[in-house]
Amino acid sequence: MLTDIEARELTIAAPARRILLATPSWYPALAILDNEVAKRVIGIGRNPGDTLPEAERDLSGKPRVGSTWSQTFSIEKALELKPDIVIGGRPSRVQSQALESAFAKAGIPVVYVDFDSHPVRDTDRSFEILGRVLGAEDKAAEFVDFYRRHVRTITDRLTTPGLARPTLLMMSRGPSVPCCLASPDNGVTAYFGGLGVENLAGVTNGAPVQFSLESIIERDPDIFVAIDLFSDSRSMFGQPRSLAQGTASLETLKQEPGLRELAAMRNGRVHVLDSYLMRSPLNFVTFEALAKWIHPELFADLDPQATLDEINRRFLKTPLKGPFWTSLDPATDRSFGERR
Repeated sequence: MLTDIEARELTIAAPARRILLATPSWYPALAILDNEVAKRVIGIGRNPGDTLPEAERDLSGKPRVGSTWSQTFSIEKALELKPDIVIGGRPSRVQSQALESAFAKAGIPVVYVDFDSHPVRDTDRSFEILGRVLGAEDKAAEFVDFYRRHVRTITDRLTTPGLARPTLLMMSRGPSVPCCLASPDNGVTAYFGGLGVENLAGVTNGAPVQFSLESIIERDPDIFVAIDLFSDSRSMFGQPRSLAQGTASLETLKQEPGLRELAAMRNGRVHVLDSYLMRSPLNFVTFEALAKWIHPELFADLDPQATLDEINRRFLKTPLKGPFWTSLDPATDRSFGERR
């Protein structure tokens, strides 16, 4: 028996041999637990293409069965692949009822894990669940220990008395993305609450908050983080991705009418963060980057790139190279996002 992240008790045959991965962005978690897991993945929920991070390219050529988030997931195609297990993220209630009913009739368990809806609560538990599914409990325990130690390094220091509480705005950026959509305290941004910062977008039901440029100027955030929504040529890092292009994109952003008058822009506290990494099983690396940006003096020795390098070296056969973030903050490490 296994209890998934939705508290559903399931009977599974572990280790799984034929995996349908309905949420491809979860792939790094599987690859961390088994370097050869791509051989066990017989289908994926959407086309990873040639522009997503390197580890996910292990899945190129795998059959695609549509996307759960865009309502194009084909249960018929999925069943034709004869998986012995389906792994997915938190679905809507309508989606989950349809998926679970169809696969239950075929005797195929659907296991839910979560790395973006409630990352603080669910990341380590999700790795433990996948460890059971893959028959890799020892590897899961090793990585969960690694994860908890890195998170604890931050949370322990944030108990420092008299810690400043700056204001933060995280805004979605990219071609055709309207101004000014801000990330609220939901999803992976649940980490905000533990970072001693006031998120100007506040708390919502999960939807982005629409600001006017005038209201942003009035609120005048101390820290501005651009959320890069794309992994192809539309990315702020360009294609092929480069730190130089990411920095150039921030310099351009810093000069935009209206935005250039913000305190964050004047003081160089402007950053870019890749949305893929935020919502992946490696979300805690973004926690480190945000901690350093928000409290640069408190976390002067923190090195998110070294964390990603260690993950690549110790756990991933196909490394995630990035860059996934960079900064114009003079108080932060200029090597952010560079591969060492």
